[in-house]
Amino acid sequence: MKHTTILAIAACCSLTLISCQEKSAPEASEAEAEMTESSVEMVILKSSPENAKSIAEARTSPTPGESITIMGKVIGSKTPFVEGRAMVLLGDPEKLISCDLNPSDSCHTPWDVCCDDHDDIKNFTATIQVLDENGKLLKQGLKGVHGIKELSHLVITGTVAEGSNADNLLINATGIYVQP
Repeated sequence: MKHTTILAIAACCSLTLISCQEKSAPEASEAEAEMTESSVEMVILKSSPENAKSIAEARTSPTPGESITIMGKVIGSKTPFVEGRAMVLLGDPEKLISCDLNPSDSCHTPWDVCCDDHDDIKNFTATIQVLDENGKLLKQGLKGVHGIKELSHLVITGTVAEGSNADNLLINATGIYVQP
C-alpha cells in the first residue's frame, strides 16, 4: 500500500511539473514575439533620409558591406512580401510601371508589373530584409507595419548584403521610411 501511495504522489508531482513547464513555454514564445515585433518597429523612420538613389542606380555597382540609401515602390512580384519574415521586394518606379498606373489594365494584382519585360523586372528590383542583432532574418512580416503594403513607396537605409552583385541586389535594412 505504501508503495502504491508513493507512486501516486510521484505521478501527481510529475504531472504538476509537466503542466508548469507547459505554461512557461507559451510565455517565452509570447516574449519572443514581442521582441521580434519591437525589432521590426525599431527600423521604422519618422523622416525620410536624404540622398536616396534609385534602384537602377544602386544596382550598377553594389559593394557588399557598403552603406546605401535607396527609394522604391513595393512592386515586382505577385507576392512581394515574404509571409512571416521581414523581407520585401522593392521595384524602381522610374523603370517599372505598376499596372495601377495603366488605365486600360484590369490586373487584379497591379503591383506584379506583369506588363513590363521580365528582364526589366529582374534588373530594376531589390530585395530588402531586416535582420536581428545576430544577423538572422526577423520572423515577422513587414506587410502592415506602419501601413506598408503593395504599391507603398519606401526609402530604405542599410548595407548591401554579402552576395549582392549587379544581377541581385540584397539590402540589410537598418531604416525604413514609409512615404505618405
